[in-house]
Amino acid sequence: MPSLQIQTYTLSEGIELSFTDSGAPPDSVSYTTVFFLHGGIFNAYQFHKIHAHAHALNLRTVLLHRRDYAGSTPYSRTEIEELKQGSVVFWERLSAQLAEFLGIFIKREKIPKLTRRKSPLQDTARNGGVAIFGWSAGCSTVLSLLGAIQNPFIPDDLYKGLQEYVRCCILYDPTYFSFGYTPPSDSRNYIPWDDPTVSKEDLPQVVAEWVSSYYDHPCYDAVSQSLPSTASIYDLDGIRSKSEQISLSSWTEEDIVKGLEGASAKNEVLA
Repeated sequence: MPSLQIQTYTLSEGIELSFTDSGAPPDSVSYTTVFFLHGGIFNAYQFHKIHAHAHALNLRTVLLHRRDYAGSTPYSRTEIEELKQGSVVFWERLSAQLAEFLGIFIKREKIPKLTRRKSPLQDTARNGGVAIFGWSAGCSTVLSLLGAIQNPFIPDDLYKGLQEYVRCCILYDPTYFSFGYTPPSDSRNYIPWDDPTVSKEDLPQVVAEWVSSYYDHPCYDAVSQSLPSTASIYDLDGIRSKSEQISLSSWTEEDIVKGLEGASAKNEVLA
């Protein structure tokens, strides 16, 4: 397995972002680099096993620790206040930092440019370039980056440069607030941070068990292995706070220490 040694890039204004890197696949000049942005409570360590499979798939995987997590710069008091106020500037600055990180990594590591060619199996085959993967709350930053053309913190040359590399963005299980949605007032689905019986001290553990549970949605279609397009929030198995089996139970004590950051829960809830 590739080294899990944490590296750090220093951005403008002294902001630091830490990450682990699988490295480039040996002898490949057409690999794609996938940047992973984790969600809340769990940092990038949760994805560490992905590194071992990257080269066989002609991929380079970079697991980025978001701001406020392992080795990356915590939010300042000003930023926390902006987050409390729902400031657009907060998200613009955050996505600009991601853009700057991508720009530095691409240049420093000489990432292969995105190329397109005709293929007998597809209309267009793509090689090289980068993909940006967001999970859960991490999707908020990815979506903010997609609106970068209106972001005053991203220089035009950086924006145009990224256009030559970014091939796709992947939103994996995004939170409702990533899209600016408000859940229906009559929704019965359990949301830990809205539970008045859960203390601030217990919230990280409750959230960790909640998101790592396995749910049996009544509307699940076994044939297509997905939820039907007609499914709504009322059709989900979402009332339980957790299932009998949870992924967290398979983690070792070392995994929990490395991958779970309860102290960051407070600011995640503000989002």
